[in-house]
Amino acid sequence: MKVNMLFAVVCSALSSSVALATPSLTLSTTTTSRDYPLSQQTTLEVPLVKDKYQLKIEGINQDCQQPTATKVRFNQPLNLGCSVPTVLPLTIRFSGDYAFEYDAKLQTVRIKRIPKKHAKSVFKRPIPPVSCDSYHGGPVTINLASTYQEGTTLREVFTQQNVVVKNGKVELMPATNSAGLVLLEPLSVSIPEPFNYRNANIYFVMLDRFNNADRKNDHSYGRHKDGKQEVGTFHGGDLQGVIDKLDYIQSLGTNVIWLSPIVEQVHGFVGGGDSGSFPFYAYHGYWTRDFTKIDANLGNEAVFKELVTQAHKRGIKVLLDAVINHAGYATLADLQLDKLNVVNQEQLPKHWGDWQPTHDQNWHSYNQLIDYKSDQWRLWWGKDWVRAGLPDYPAPGSSDITMALAGLPDFLTESKNKVIPPKWLLDNPDTRVKVIPNFTVSDYLIEWQTDWVKRFGIDGFRVDTVKHVDGEVWRRLKQQATKDLTQWRKENKHNNKNSAPFWMMGEVWGHGAYRSPYYNDGFDALINFDLQKKMDQAAVCFSQMKDIYQDYSQQLEQSLDFNMTSYISSHDTELFFSRYRSFDMQKSAANALLLSPGAVQVFYGDEVGRDLGPYADDFHQGTRSDMVWNLNGDQQALLKHWQTVGQFRQRHPAVGAGVHNELPQQQGYAFSRQLGADKVVVAFIGKPQK
Repeated sequence: MKVNMLFAVVCSALSSSVALATPSLTLSTTTTSRDYPLSQQTTLEVPLVKDKYQLKIEGINQDCQQPTATKVRFNQPLNLGCSVPTVLPLTIRFSGDYAFEYDAKLQTVRIKRIPKKHAKSVFKRPIPPVSCDSYHGGPVTINLASTYQEGTTLREVFTQQNVVVKNGKVELMPATNSAGLVLLEPLSVSIPEPFNYRNANIYFVMLDRFNNADRKNDHSYGRHKDGKQEVGTFHGGDLQGVIDKLDYIQSLGTNVIWLSPIVEQVHGFVGGGDSGSFPFYAYHGYWTRDFTKIDANLGNEAVFKELVTQAHKRGIKVLLDAVINHAGYATLADLQLDKLNVVNQEQLPKHWGDWQPTHDQNWHSYNQLIDYKSDQWRLWWGKDWVRAGLPDYPAPGSSDITMALAGLPDFLTESKNKVIPPKWLLDNPDTRVKVIPNFTVSDYLIEWQTDWVKRFGIDGFRVDTVKHVDGEVWRRLKQQATKDLTQWRKENKHNNKNSAPFWMMGEVWGHGAYRSPYYNDGFDALINFDLQKKMDQAAVCFSQMKDIYQDYSQQLEQSLDFNMTSYISSHDTELFFSRYRSFDMQKSAANALLLSPGAVQVFYGDEVGRDLGPYADDFHQGTRSDMVWNLNGDQQALLKHWQTVGQFRQRHPAVGAGVHNELPQQQGYAFSRQLGADKVVVAFIGKPQK
């Protein structure tokens, strides 16, 4: 989830087998993070906005006796921990560019503010100096050990050549454009294994930025373009746009699609960035106004029903993004619609949402027109519903459950008090909200979320901000959604052979690939934040995934109720392509991601090298750039490669869900995966030399 203008920089250690130690630096907030490699050859320059961060530096695998710094002092060397991460709070009081100077000899980092450059430079990482086997051309021999019986005919996926197993080996000519990868599958197809979420290939679509099929709904609720970079405005993507691209999505080997929130968002804007440099609308879907309606910018219920139907026809399951922790901000447009008398109307246009800053104002300045001390705020969500810094409302706390993320109204999901929805919500046009006797805040939120399951038969939730809501609420959400999906399938005579129980994937910020107590709260998988940090070296040399694959596989084998969802790009961290802007690196990253054990998530555009868009002084807006549909030659080649590996994964549930077994090789790296009768071999023959 991306909540308002939070930013993070995180340094994370990368795996071993590098020619030189490459420490990493991470700056993070509670909901976003970004990591960089440190190098003694260059000074790392990072734009930071005014905020509180956690600075983490790790990957220094040396022995030393120096004491680790306990406080950040600007312009002074900070002693780094050796063999253990250095973790310090970092407060940035002035937005601007900051330099991080790493001294490998002294094991120190110096942080200082630097003058703003006239021309914005594009940060491009140096390619990690990873040792890797090389492939110089010609046929190769791959040792399959006892994976297949003698005489078995296999097909190599990239070249479509057939090879026969002899003495436990095959000899073949690798493809020239596979980044050194060989994919082997039996020529004869066994009875397909049933769908398994451990082999899920999830395509994450941020609806507004994906595909605009209906331009009539682009300016719903009086929303505006800003006529400039359109950093935080609605761009027009909609549900019909996803329907029109379902064949494309399917071609990637996708079997699950995750949609950003579809529900009605706040109608107006807030100030974007630390300096209020752009109007920031809820195009991303995480600032809800009404949980029971589809946002008009995205379409209507008939279109959504058709999307679910068409996805299911293609064997694609549908996940909705469930947000229970918080509601959206109070914007000028919503305050006018709901007739809340907390605004100085004399300084506003007829339609409050049309307000624009004057030359001496910015987009934060609209707050000066709102009386945040008025007792009329009791008519908004009210003190029984949310925490907020408003008169007579409970104040946000400091714990995960009670904090208000980015100042958003925090639902009292732990409250046992019976509540009634606010009048403005009950009066919201076409709402399905109604008074339900004896319901608590969490009762209503669960009812509103599961109503989408009950009426449309969606297959699961991606759950936002898990650690900020009590586990008991998540357990009830899972139980109710499971019951509703079973009933929907019965009523609609759903005969999908790939049917699976209702599935919940959670976002626990910073969680890695291990089974934690969150899995006891109804979650079938959690997003794995670790793989993106380790992907740099894997994109140089596929063999770098050896230890990672072994670890993930062991974790999966140890716990039958455990799964993870790994990714290389997301809306809250980074686009992997923007790190190197290299199609070769992106192709190799595709190999490493799509062949990972457990579920994987592809962020829309990963498959074509979608790059950052405009972001002003809020970096994460750039990760939500418009989908690329007009492809150049490099993008077309990357797409074809992604489709080849993705469809291989889709055909073989063993890739994500099977038993992993490393195979002995004279050069490179190879392994088999087996699930029941499904068995494949993946081999890396070395880094191709041009």
